[in-house]
Parts: sequence; structure tokens; C-alpha cells
Amino acid sequence: MTYWREVLRRIVEVVKFSASRGLSFRGDNEVIGSQHNGNYLGVLELLSKFDPFLADHLHSHANEGTEHISYLSAPICHGFIAIMGHQVLSQIISELKKAKYYSISVDSTPDISHVDQLTFVVRYMKDCSPIEQFLDFIPIERHGAEYLSDTVVSFLEENGIDLQDCRGQTYDNAPNMAGQYNGLQAKLKEYCTCALFVPCLAHSQNLVIGQAAGCVIEATSYFQLLQK
Repeated sequence: MTYWREVLRRIVEVVKFSASRGLSFRGDNEVIGSQHNGNYLGVLELLSKFDPFLADHLHSHANEGTEHISYLSAPICHGFIAIMGHQVLSQIISELKKAKYYSISVDSTPDISHVDQLTFVVRYMKDCSPIEQFLDFIPIERHGAEYLSDTVVSFLEENGIDLQDCRGQTYDNAPNMAGQYNGLQAKLKEYCTCALFVPCLAHSQNLVIGQAAGCVIEATSYFQLLQK
């Protein structure tokens, strides 16, 4: 039991290190000794050069396949990522509830597998300073305001966040998000009239710059050439 606890302690530290720096975990393979096995196994190999215990473990259990217990596999790594993610989310929600009032910012974006996800960000005060925290990627099937509203409300309810404490919401200028009568901002105001809507400044600036650049024929031709 002590042996495997020590193994897991090292694996947890590697997962924390990689996750906190936004490093990718997996590589082209899961072979110890390969230069293409990713950051997770690569960092373990690096530590093993200075840690005899870990070196012995890798030597004894590396590349044995799924039938043998080694705690080096992708499922173990993913399991710790999920556990840590849950703990971080719980801590953020605890801080948010302590602050009481908050604002939200959501936007949809496809991941690498082309699955649409709703990016959920909250902003609140902590120690007299504004804090902005990412909460989750929420898979979505449609982009209608009613559907997005139900998704946002359900997410808040599942995590015990009171929508009545929401004091602000910000999205891009798309009609389904910013629409005054049928957009997401209007739907959420039906639940909480204090959730004031502020258009996303970055998106507004992007539209202005895009329109300005589009008026210059030389700039348009240049970027069309780059795109091709």
C-alpha cells in the first residue's frame, strides 16, 4: 500500500504541474522511452533520473500493457485531471458564493473534434479586487436563445449558484446572444431583472477594426492573399 501511495504521489504532482501550465498530456504513443510519448510520461521520465524510487518503478512496470497495474496509463491520468478539476470548480464556486454578487460571460466555440461548447466564465469580487474565473466547457446542440438560456440556468442550478445574485452579463453582438427582445440577455432578464447586459468590448472592437480594414482595398487584397 505504501509503495503505490508513493507512486500516486509523484503522478499527482506531474499532473498538477502540467495542468497548471496548460501543457498537453498525451503524445503520439504511451511508450516509456519514446520521444513522442507526450509531456505526462516525459516529465515522469525526467524525474526518474533524479528519483531512484520512480526510476525503479518505470523500469519494472513500463510498457507492460493494460493487463498490468502501473498507474502510468492514460485513464489514471485522466482520472486525476477530472478529480482536480472538480476540486478547483468547487473552490471557485465557494469563493463566488462568499462574494454573493457576480456577472457571467458565455460564448460558444467548437473544440478540436468540432463539438460545440459553451465557455462559461464568471466575474466577482475577492478581497476588494475583481476576479475572473473560467468554470466549464458545456457541450451544446443548438445556438437558439431559448436553448442557451435553459443551458445557462441549468448549469447555475446544478452548481448551487443563485441566478438572483447575477448583476451582469456580457456576450458578443450576435442576435441570439445580445438581442434586446429574444436574445440570451433578454431571456436571463426574465429570471433576474438586475442582470444588466454589457456588450463584449473586445468583440465590438473587432467588428470596428474589421469594417475599417475592409474599406482599404490594399489591406483587403493583402489579407486575402495571406488566407489563400
